[in-house]
Amino acid sequence: MEFIRNFNKISQQDITIAGGKGASLGEMTKAKIPVPPGFVILSTAFEKFLEETDLNVEIDSILHSVNHKEIHTVENASTKIKTLILNAEIPKDITEEILKAFKKLKAKYVAVRSSATAEDSKSAAWAGQLESYLNTTEENLIDNVKKCWASLFTPRAIFYRFEKELHKQKISVAVVVQKMINSEKSGVAFSVHPITQDKNQILIEAGFGLGEAVVSGQITPDSYVVEKKPRRIIDKNVQVQTKALYCSKNGGNEWQEIPKEQGEKQVLSDNEILKLSQIILKIEKHFGFPCDIEWARGKNQFYIIQSRPITTLSDKKQKQVIYEEVFTRDFSLPMLQVWYKGEAYDPKPWSGKQQKFLPYIVFLREDDTVKSYYDPRGVEWIKNHIKETIESDPNFLDKLKNQVTKKLKPIQSIYENETPLSKNKLLKFIRNFEVAYPWVEAMWWLCEMNDEELNSLDISSIKKLRKKTTKLSAGTDIVVRKSLKRIFPKIKDYIHVLTLEEIETENIPQLSELKKRDKQFIFTQNRLYIGSHLVEYIEKEYGILLKRENFNKNIIEIKGIVAYPGVVRGKAKRVMGHKQISSIKKGEILVSPMTMPDFMPAMKKATAFITDEGGITCHAAIVSRELKKPCIVGTRIATKVIKDGDLIEVDANQGIVRILKRSGKNIKKSSK
Repeated sequence: MEFIRNFNKISQQDITIAGGKGASLGEMTKAKIPVPPGFVILSTAFEKFLEETDLNVEIDSILHSVNHKEIHTVENASTKIKTLILNAEIPKDITEEILKAFKKLKAKYVAVRSSATAEDSKSAAWAGQLESYLNTTEENLIDNVKKCWASLFTPRAIFYRFEKELHKQKISVAVVVQKMINSEKSGVAFSVHPITQDKNQILIEAGFGLGEAVVSGQITPDSYVVEKKPRRIIDKNVQVQTKALYCSKNGGNEWQEIPKEQGEKQVLSDNEILKLSQIILKIEKHFGFPCDIEWARGKNQFYIIQSRPITTLSDKKQKQVIYEEVFTRDFSLPMLQVWYKGEAYDPKPWSGKQQKFLPYIVFLREDDTVKSYYDPRGVEWIKNHIKETIESDPNFLDKLKNQVTKKLKPIQSIYENETPLSKNKLLKFIRNFEVAYPWVEAMWWLCEMNDEELNSLDISSIKKLRKKTTKLSAGTDIVVRKSLKRIFPKIKDYIHVLTLEEIETENIPQLSELKKRDKQFIFTQNRLYIGSHLVEYIEKEYGILLKRENFNKNIIEIKGIVAYPGVVRGKAKRVMGHKQISSIKKGEILVSPMTMPDFMPAMKKATAFITDEGGITCHAAIVSRELKKPCIVGTRIATKVIKDGDLIEVDANQGIVRILKRSGKNIKKSSK
């Protein structure tokens, strides 16, 4: 039985024994594309290992117990299977062949990568599901081969095979062993722009050192867009890089700091970008489909480490939608349910027409707060439809004012006074809010539109009404929280993650379940999701991509909008939500996504305020002027960059926040 095969003896037809990664590397080697030399430990070796250790029956039995909709069954199965594989011994003849092939490579270090035999079709890619071990030596080669075999059964890989309906197919794993390139520069490239899906554009991402730092998202790489015809660089986004991953002296990887003068430069020169583009086009032409490529540059030569089909491209009807983050607020789950129902109300009561993109919101709870992501097409639909309604109905603005006033009347005094309610009165309060919401929503979106969108329409009366309802969302949430603390005193710390259905039936989940929700959940499509890998699951389940802010974590200066002038120095305290309100100490500087009325006790103790969101009329800005405390709003990234205990300076004369000393260590590098 054959267990080992060199790249030059492998082609695309060998995917069943070499896996997608191995077959692709063999195919590129034969096409004279610059691929570092190596060999593949074929899937036959893994299958013999399972057979001789009698693990195949046990693994099948464990996988039959999996229900991938219940994440804990996936995690339990993964732990059991990986333990079995890592504790078993590889047959001696296989071990001898692996070591013999390694010696023939004449390499001190190799990369050891998993290559699933069901890998990387045009509709599915295992990229990121399985494991890779860089800078492997002869000493740890066999152990890393076993780890690659075991990685076929990580929670993520098990979930993926069920999610892609591959669990009924035979899936094995080969292992690629490839000579390491001591990369000076590396990264990824796409022969078709993966976001715009423009077939005439190549996207290249580049960082210093090993490509693992780019692929894993641990650094923010440079990005370059190259037009194919005519061949030219049309866009460059150069990032400041402060560290890179390199091979350590004893094997394995280590982070090293990059000198400032190097880190601020463009990683690839224009000439290098065009040279790499030429190789990318050759790969795309050879395979005949758009490719996702990993590359490295060492000793003035480019090498291709891997190539697979780009699976996120689709026709226009199925194109993946990028959801944009609209706001971050620590709202309770019942509030999010009301919000969702109001946004998804169909048809819209103010027009009688159905919304084309419905529903279009994802609420993500993490880091003790809630982020709201919207499909921009849905937002655009609402704005356009409001304009159309105004054009067709000259009385619409008056109707809108009357309906908002009328429908908020039963709840206005309650949310303005933050009055706690009994269970029945609370449910009635929430139902009234649901009825009012679509009209309130129309008012909110109308006030978000600029003069150009409104065609200079006078909406001053609507804006006055909007100011009268500024406390609606925050006040309603406080009513919900106060009421639930009275109704369910035993779980007062977790009442904010109860659903409306649980409140109504009083069927309260166990505390362990509520703690999981408090840590992370997603609410969308009128469903609550909890568990691990939530963002990835939702993105795959609904064909969306939640847009995350790209930023350099080593930034020490942040710019924003001055809401009240002054200069203050002090320790930072992140107040992401209700949990941290009471923890702020007198003299600390409050850092938050956006403050709300119930943040006042913390704001009175703080010496200054910094927010991610908002303008000069937001809550933080208004309170700062009342309290005469320096305030900078609209920084976008303050809560992501600043940590608790950092010594910072709020220069609200210039609108700059400076990080003077990180909690526990001095600032060594400057990165703006």
